[in-house]
Amino acid sequence: MNGSDIGAARQFLDEALCEVAELEHSLCLQYLYAAFSLKVRPDEGGIDVVQTELVREWKRQFLLLAREEMLHLGLVLNLQAAIGAPPYLRRPNFPQPERYYPLGTVAALEPFSLAAVDRFLAYEMPAALLPPAPTAGDDAMTARLTVGQLYDRIRAAIVAADERELFIGSELRQVDTVAVIDPEGVLDGETTTGYGVEPFAITCQASALHAVDLIVEQGEGADEAGPDSHYNRLLRIRAELLAEAEAARRSGRPFEPTRPALDNPLVVPAPDAEGGSLITAPLAREAAELFDAGYALTVLMLLRFYSRVDESPSERSVLQRVLFFPLMTMFTRPLGEILTELPAGSERAGPTAGPPFQFQRGLSLIPERGVALRVFGERLTDLAARAQRLAGRMRDTSTPPRLTHRMELIAKDLARIRRSFHEATKGAAHD
Repeated sequence: MNGSDIGAARQFLDEALCEVAELEHSLCLQYLYAAFSLKVRPDEGGIDVVQTELVREWKRQFLLLAREEMLHLGLVLNLQAAIGAPPYLRRPNFPQPERYYPLGTVAALEPFSLAAVDRFLAYEMPAALLPPAPTAGDDAMTARLTVGQLYDRIRAAIVAADERELFIGSELRQVDTVAVIDPEGVLDGETTTGYGVEPFAITCQASALHAVDLIVEQGEGADEAGPDSHYNRLLRIRAELLAEAEAARRSGRPFEPTRPALDNPLVVPAPDAEGGSLITAPLAREAAELFDAGYALTVLMLLRFYSRVDESPSERSVLQRVLFFPLMTMFTRPLGEILTELPAGSERAGPTAGPPFQFQRGLSLIPERGVALRVFGERLTDLAARAQRLAGRMRDTSTPPRLTHRMELIAKDLARIRRSFHEATKGAAHD
């Protein structure tokens, strides 16, 4: 393979990997939104004690699906690093119409519902279930692809390329299981061994093909989806939802498992989104702005984490200890759930808000190690201060004490994360 051939192959793979990275990123957030919107207590109304257990299991499944999408995204970022491409974490804001992705499926933040489950099934559909391809007389642009078929193209390009010429990336950029598990096992007394995400290094054709096959085998377009594939798990949730709704109808019991969260919540209109629902209540807006600031910091840290070549082992450990445990599980999830219980507008009985996951301008790699660490520290300080102010405002309003207490815990956790980060990176930000 000559230089122009391998260059064309690398460019094709980079573009294809950017496309699937965007899809994995987007789908992860959509699953999280569905999970956050599900009720978890009988006192929320619409579900009894028995139904609560069923709905909690659905929530657990959606959180698991989101974690597996994170694994897929991490493997795609490792594939990009392996071929010498930069990490890609950009994506458009929600919602996006059917035409945006070749899957022909809307990308949207929507509360859990039968329609949302059906949309997710369309994302995860095995290629064997697609309708026949258009004939020569049909409009070829109407043909749908599956995620699995997108990965098939990537697989074919990897197989066709010269292995020694294709895999030119630094192994220092590879993220594996060790990189996302705290070797010390604790962060200020909190166990952090294992996050439900287990990436592995990609350095050759065999490991690259294993990554592609793993993603497909977990259900994203697999021809023969196994019982634990994404597609079949979603089918089970769909069947359980229909059965419980029918049983409730026959017995005259209510069954409303979902909080009335907005579709595609926004704090400000997004020029790259086709629609969206503005959050207008001051308290919910403040919470949503805080959430988006934390999401932005997560993206910035991930970009640095998947680009690292000059951090010391201790600096790498600090980044992963903030990213893969506390920031995602002690900030993103609890604040996202709080938002689905806060009124979105002036009417207390109206819809609730939700986490916008609004993608901001300026979310790009900070190449200088010391500068990046300084910016991360500044943003953690800002998050901690804003969380403390928000908790104070919730105490001063008619916000339910349960939500106020949870916000106070988030503020305390952010303050602790900030202190740990500053102590661990002291001096490094000036190198």
